Amino acid sequence: MWESFALKIKTKKAMRALKSSVTEKMKRIPSFLPRVLLKETSLDEEIVRFFFSRYQLVVANDDDEKEVSFKTRHKVYCEEMKFEQTTASSLEIDQYDDRAINCYIKHLPTGECAGTIRLVLPKEEDGSLPLEEKFSDAFSSSSLLPSSLTSEGVCEISRLAVPREFRVRQFKSKVFPRKKLNKIKQSKNLDFNLEHFPYLSIALYLMATSVCLHLNMSHAYVLMEPKLARRMRAFGIHFNEVGEAISFKGKRVPYRLSPLDFVNDLSKTLKRFQREVHDTMQPSLQKMSLGMSMLDNKVDYANIDYNSAVFQRVGDSKVSRAA
Repeated sequence: MWESFALKIKTKKAMRALKSSVTEKMKRIPSFLPRVLLKETSLDEEIVRFFFSRYQLVVANDDDEKEVSFKTRHKVYCEEMKFEQTTASSLEIDQYDDRAINCYIKHLPTGECAGTIRLVLPKEEDGSLPLEEKFSDAFSSSSLLPSSLTSEGVCEISRLAVPREFRVRQFKSKVFPRKKLNKIKQSKNLDFNLEHFPYLSIALYLMATSVCLHLNMSHAYVLMEPKLARRMRAFGIHFNEVGEAISFKGKRVPYRLSPLDFVNDLSKTLKRFQREVHDTMQPSLQKMSLGMSMLDNKVDYANIDYNSAVFQRVGDSKVSRAA
């Protein structure tokens, strides 16, 4: 009897001691919890988390996927911008789509296309691109023409189209919580304005660049508004002028970029986003069927070894072409 009573006393004392110890340790938790359990997400991680929780990257490898791009282009170029005539099929297609690779961004909550872009490959006969076929006189020098670089691998990026509702959404969306955004602005460590962050347009150019890298392209041409080129420059995306301004659905200038330089010059804050875009696209790119023959002195695209390191993983400063 006495032994049982003594055991109960010891048990109660032990429980009180344990409770006291736990209480004391719980008091100390707030001092280290932020450092251990609530580690603050970095800026580049926030961008990746925000984008890939809402969007999916698609390389249009079949007819249904290509139709998504064509419908989006019709919506933007024909219905919204009035750049082209509307069609009965509600598809915007031209003669260059037979030798083009289309990519688009799918909005996960709605399944809608949030933006599309394409990469046009050179004409087999002479290595020319649409830009050269239409505006060869605008180039500053004949040495800058795409056909003069056919042995190096060239392409043209075009038909970037983001529907109006998503153009508005990308500027209204809060990539970062207001409290964190204010803290970032106060630190002055950011190399671009997060409150005006065109993440869809940037993601589309990153997708096109990943296709270029995958196909070992040395140069990509693009015809764009100078103000868009200036805007992209703020994010470390540099388009180099290769000609004079022309009047084509507004003021346009021919530009050229090196995919490797594009990645190296990218804003440090966006490098992780670029890596994630590139890695995410690899399974689709490996399945990509170009369905056409290319110039004999170019890369044999039909027999690319997709397991080779055409594009070495990007670090914070350097990227190199595989040997």
